[in-house]
Amino acid sequence: MNNPLKSIIIDDEKMARSSLKLLLNTYCTQVEIIGEGWDEASTKILFEKHHPDIVFLDIQIGNNTIFDLIPNLKQMNFKIIFISAHNDYALKGYRYNAIDYLLKPIDPIKLKEAVAKATLYIGKERLSNKKNLSQNFKTTQPTRESPKQIIISDAKGLHFIKTEDIMYCIAEGNYTIITFSNQPKMIVSKNLKFFEQELLPFNFFRAHKSNLINLNYLKLLSNDNGGHIIMSDGKTLSISRDRKRELLKRV
Repeated sequence: MNNPLKSIIIDDEKMARSSLKLLLNTYCTQVEIIGEGWDEASTKILFEKHHPDIVFLDIQIGNNTIFDLIPNLKQMNFKIIFISAHNDYALKGYRYNAIDYLLKPIDPIKLKEAVAKATLYIGKERLSNKKNLSQNFKTTQPTRESPKQIIISDAKGLHFIKTEDIMYCIAEGNYTIITFSNQPKMIVSKNLKFFEQELLPFNFFRAHKSNLINLNYLKLLSNDNGGHIIMSDGKTLSISRDRKRELLKRV
């Protein structure tokens, strides 16, 4: 991507904003910082004045959270990277389709990974917009499909994974174990809720609080012992009673 990513930093601590700017200038040269906000008033002015590609958002702003200050955050057209000193809001943050949730003090490697993911998504959107502008649209224009892949980051880097290769995901505390049809398992430092939001559009189903399955690999829905499911690799997984009824409707 040749065009810089216009970015805004929202944090009520001046030192934290300065530290993040230094990291971005050092490790993420594709990012252009066009403004800073530190409270509700300055943040609203920034959003009215600019149209950023990425916003680095601190969760706690004074005695409030960013969710209180900007209740319509979901409708805003930019990529979000949340930054916080606490992980209490991580789950809520990901409900806003955030690219990542970084903890202070910021790890430069994780910051690079988060910006790389944002760069990829924004690049795809820009390419799509260019294609759309070059076409003569008809009223029966078909809907463009979302790319059937997700991006997973770990210590090795960014993994571009086809959703069709994922058989199921199992919760392990704040981590998720992903089982594939064509490669070894992967342990990822994201909770299962994150993968549920990412994968539900691609024929995945939350069968239980502990698992998320790809329905393409479902082999058996058993009634034994209250019910369970068996995947195509022979793995037996739990299914909750209410989810079993929902699954029957799906299949």
